Amino acid sequence: MSVRGGQRYAIIADVCAFANANGGTLYIGMSDDPKKPVVGVPDVDHSVAQMDKEIDNRISPPLQCTLDVRETAGKKVIRILVPRGDDPPYAVDDNKIYVRSESETALAVRDEIVGLVKRGLARQAGIVEGAVPTPMLERIEPPPAAALAESEDEAPPRTGVEVVTVEDREGGRYFTMRDLRNGNVVKNVTKVSARRLWHYAITCFSRYPADLSQAGIHWQGNLGLVMKYKQGKSMRYDLVQRTAQGYRYYFGVTQDGIHGPWEALVGEEDE
Repeated sequence: MSVRGGQRYAIIADVCAFANANGGTLYIGMSDDPKKPVVGVPDVDHSVAQMDKEIDNRISPPLQCTLDVRETAGKKVIRILVPRGDDPPYAVDDNKIYVRSESETALAVRDEIVGLVKRGLARQAGIVEGAVPTPMLERIEPPPAAALAESEDEAPPRTGVEVVTVEDREGGRYFTMRDLRNGNVVKNVTKVSARRLWHYAITCFSRYPADLSQAGIHWQGNLGLVMKYKQGKSMRYDLVQRTAQGYRYYFGVTQDGIHGPWEALVGEEDE
């Protein structure tokens, strides 16, 4: 679910991104901050008709969304129910393809566009998703569990992003990034093309010394806490994990992504 207070293009971009992902719900006329009062939508019937027309005219291929009016705190807001699109990739104004990353809507990078095309082609061919390997993005499997740690409990965090690999090519650095929520992987990400969390992860990763003993990491077994910081009112963590095959690097992990031994590591630091 995403909450928007204004700007029509941002709403259209969100609709496009949800259609390219798993669908979602948008509320127009509510503040991004749930503690702030509801803004409401003036002339709500006209606004619904206008937004419906904008979706029809600006998103391609055609996408059937459901728009209705809800009332909360005495104010009327518009609800937009966006389905998971059957014919991806969906685009705004024919050439701007948006996707969701964490809670952010952003322009798709090449590998994401390729994945969306494959998803659409698989459906056209009558292939049921799940019957064959047709993920939205290429999936790179993590190292075997035995190589990660002695215990299965020491699995990676469940939120944030992992810098999987980095390659220097023709004077540029190209990163492979993994979304820890779903395992989706995007290759060929540069610092310029990276969206917000990816950009943060690449920037921090690039500053790590070759010898991690110089990074001031707080270790607990194979798990390490590099730093913690506040974003809004919630804590986020940058973490590292020792494995038999090297290190794994995690950035922007939220509290709900912390589990098992990670809880002990983070909890000890938060005391």
